[in-house]
Amino acid sequence: RVRSASAKQSVLISESATKRIRKTMRLSRSLLVAITTICLPTASKSWNIGDTPTEYTTDWFSVYAGKNGAEALIPRERGSIQNFQPAMPLPDDYGVYDASSCPHLGSNLVEWNDPTLIWPSSPDNLAGPPSADGSSIELPPNTHVIIKMGSLSPSGVYGTITIPPTSALIFDDTGDESSAITLQTLGIDVDGALLAGSQTCRITGGIEITLHGEIDNGAVGFSERHLADAAGSNMALKGIVVNDVPGARWDFHGKLYHPTWTRLAAPVPGSLASTLNIPNARDSMLFLQDCVNWPQGGKIVVTTSHAKDTRGYNFNEEAIIATGADAVQCVSVNGETFGLVHLASPLQHYHHAGEREYQCEVGLLSRNILIQGNEKSPPTDVYPLECEYSGNGWDMVPCENTFLTGFGGHTIIIGQAEGRLRGIEFFRMGMTNILGRYPVHFHRSITGQVGEVSDCSVHESYFRAFTVHDTFDLKVSRNTAFDISGHAYYLESGVEERNTLEYNLAA
Repeated sequence: RVRSASAKQSVLISESATKRIRKTMRLSRSLLVAITTICLPTASKSWNIGDTPTEYTTDWFSVYAGKNGAEALIPRERGSIQNFQPAMPLPDDYGVYDASSCPHLGSNLVEWNDPTLIWPSSPDNLAGPPSADGSSIELPPNTHVIIKMGSLSPSGVYGTITIPPTSALIFDDTGDESSAITLQTLGIDVDGALLAGSQTCRITGGIEITLHGEIDNGAVGFSERHLADAAGSNMALKGIVVNDVPGARWDFHGKLYHPTWTRLAAPVPGSLASTLNIPNARDSMLFLQDCVNWPQGGKIVVTTSHAKDTRGYNFNEEAIIATGADAVQCVSVNGETFGLVHLASPLQHYHHAGEREYQCEVGLLSRNILIQGNEKSPPTDVYPLECEYSGNGWDMVPCENTFLTGFGGHTIIIGQAEGRLRGIEFFRMGMTNILGRYPVHFHRSITGQVGEVSDCSVHESYFRAFTVHDTFDLKVSRNTAFDISGHAYYLESGVEERNTLEYNLAA
């Protein structure tokens, strides 16, 4: 794999030609490789785990330098030698369902908007649902409150919600991920239980929690109820905090998407297509080394082929999966099984996939449970993207003293509290350089052996992604982290032991 000095594209070259190319590159500043591909797909239906692959009728012709005119899809076993990774296994509890473990199907549940329910935080102990006006809210003691579709105010922001030790806040399952229960809040402070599904009852409907708050940049009226300086001392500000209290727990179990990330089984020509007469379909259809059950309309990331990867030199691409019956397929080609994903819009850049060497990763970012910072979360000090530099072979590098004002949401599970987080998307999270304010944070947890964070994604984070601090025996598995400021998978103190980090992607 070499990079053309003029086109700035990575291209696949035969091993036998490597020495000649190195010599040529000393004499020439550009290298052109012709790729011509024709794909003729057959119709299929969206794939689910366990479905039989569809036979894929295709004419797969190429004029590919060093490949004797032939290009073949790359199955996993021929994907890599030195960096071989086994296929991502299904979770141990795959296929296990127990309706009796679903908290939203339990007995003695009280609806959030029950007109007879008296909330301790309500003025004068009046009955009726709390207002979405930023005022603090405390659940009644010894009460399991369920939030259903239509329970919450469609406008306004609820204040910090406190769940006392003997109470639980439970999200219903709408059964449709396109139909989401939406909660706008300043934060959630958990001494009791925050629940959506269980380990044997994954939620299939949509849940969206937006954490509100805005950093103070000195402008008049530029604060939304609380500021960044307060976030350092008050964890509940723009956060979900599960406190060091016996019995406190956070159980969110979203839909299983498998695998959460994979690799290309064929290159994406990108900008090479227009100059080399390659059909545009190759930029909007991805052949993958694994079959996937990713959602139509879901967001994915295709990682860069370039050695340099910075904000100012960014060839990673986010894309949206198309909608329709053929958007996500599992196909059989010459006896090998591959995933086939169609995109709503074509990719713009070349993404490499070479047999027995490197293939760009493709990760799913969307989940049916979304926890996000509000639209005021991104940093405002974002320019310039790169500054001039001399040394280490680079002439442009990221600038100092930029991207320091990110103020996203955060979550933390502390001490005796338990956390089981599966199938959650964390977006616009993390508070830049505020200690302990990360998208996912297990802090001095003594319940790691019963905790886990798996099948989750973190993208556009302003301060790290998955943090394990003074915590032992925790499982961190099958996660995707993309566009992260700082460490993606972070063992904070260096004393953490017996934690399992497996099948995770960072890009």
